[in-house]
Amino acid sequence: MSEDQNDKLMEQFIERATPKLLDAMQESLTKQIEDSIGGLKSNAEKLLDEVKDAKRERDAREKQQAEEFTQLKTLLERGGSPADIRANLAPEPIQLTRAQARDTSVYRRAKTQAEKAGTTLEIISND
Repeated sequence: MSEDQNDKLMEQFIERATPKLLDAMQESLTKQIEDSIGGLKSNAEKLLDEVKDAKRERDAREKQQAEEFTQLKTLLERGGSPADIRANLAPEPIQLTRAQARDTSVYRRAKTQAEKAGTTLEIISND
């Protein structure tokens, strides 16, 4: 076989084999790229969720601060004494004895009442 004939055969082989090789490589590369991008995508989603959570927390804090400011403003406009204003802004905790706290229905009602009043629930000794 002559060199020209070998060159032609090689060119024909390359022409026929190239699409098949590219298809085989494409499947492999596609899987590798998807695996790499999948990790990046999950990290990006995680970061976006964290940003959204932080925004929600910030919005909730701002809303609470605005409500507290409005409450303080209202109390100041009423012209009450500083002790009365302080008592309204920081109500006393609701107290239950240990025996009362063991009764689940009493405990739940007291906890609900404390949440509505914006205070805490305190368990004291039976003495």
